[in-house]
Amino acid sequence: MDEDLRLVKEVLKGNLDSFNIIVNKYELPILRSIYNLIKNTQTAEDITQDVFITVYNKLYLYKSEYKFSNWIFQIARNKCIDYIRKNKKTVEANIDEIRELASKEATPQDLLEFKEMKEQVEKFLCSLEEVDRQIVLLRYSGENTTFHDIAQIMKISESSVKRRYYNAREKFKKSISIQEKRCRG
Repeated sequence: MDEDLRLVKEVLKGNLDSFNIIVNKYELPILRSIYNLIKNTQTAEDITQDVFITVYNKLYLYKSEYKFSNWIFQIARNKCIDYIRKNKKTVEANIDEIRELASKEATPQDLLEFKEMKEQVEKFLCSLEEVDRQIVLLRYSGENTTFHDIAQIMKISESSVKRRYYNAREKFKKSISIQEKRCRG
């Protein structure tokens, strides 16, 4: 039996230690995934907490024929969409947070290049359709999310996920190429 399924069954029997194991396993990947969409640390932490409250309260609805990780990431995705709809504004990365992520030994030139690259990636992501952006962010969530898993989370075909992902990747390569030509030009 799959470890996640075993833990779910134990939680449903009232074992809170098993739920803590689930939280410890998925908290950081969920937080990263949400932060990639929201770009605000505090909000991402709040939404992550809300995800786990929902998971606990709705665990009885989980269907064991689906991967638990897909189910929990779908909840996280839905919470992000709800947040974005409610706030109706583009959430931007805080420059101070970018500086915190950069190494303390980085030179001013390194920080500038990092900032420029991050802005270029964010600008490109914002130019994508919502579905394409979510596919790219799920693929790069740090969890080795497969195209099959993304298809299940997004409720679209795997071939559509692959096509959209590769098209987005090609668009990004072209935008980088155009930017490099402008810099040289």
